[in-house]
Amino acid sequence: MRAVDQFVGRQDELQNISTALVGDGSRHTAILHGLGGIGKTQLAVAYATQHKDNYSAILWLNIQDEASIKQSFAVAAKRILRHQPLAKYLSTVDLTGNLDDIVDAVLAWLSEPQNTRWLAIYDNYDNPRVPSNHDLNAVDIRRFLPDSYQGSVIITTRSSEVRQGRRVLVRKLESKQESVDILSNASRRVLSPSSESAATRNGHH
Repeated sequence: MRAVDQFVGRQDELQNISTALVGDGSRHTAILHGLGGIGKTQLAVAYATQHKDNYSAILWLNIQDEASIKQSFAVAAKRILRHQPLAKYLSTVDLTGNLDDIVDAVLAWLSEPQNTRWLAIYDNYDNPRVPSNHDLNAVDIRRFLPDSYQGSVIITTRSSEVRQGRRVLVRKLESKQESVDILSNASRRVLSPSSESAATRNGHH
């Protein structure tokens, strides 16, 4: 069973992401905001998996810090070239060279007029460069977004200060039945709320 098939109890959030990313040719951005460990990354994975046929390319970028995001762009560049060896801007960039040059090449490729059906997921944007954050290591996501206003973007963050798109609150699973649904999917069994504790004790997580 695929991981996304086990991802239940988040249908409202998945629908909210879909609504935020409904495109008309311009770029749309969904900000998945919630506490650490609450499931923001898994939610982004579930959305990307369910809607993969709607996108010509999906880029996963770790924006925890500048080093991580630049390395993520380098990985993305290699994957793009595997599928499109003649991709404009990327086919001439040195993938073992300056990371800033690689970032710029990927962003230029994302800005190509015909390249509008991509999805870029910026994961772990927990240290944004905003006026209230005085951390010198904070990241300005604008440096890593394409100039052209097209495509779709998902940002996962613990910060309430990220303002680049439409906010989707990722909540704690509050319903006992939602927790049971997850256990049931994971164990391929039908459980009732009363059997949840027994299943957990027996190792069906």
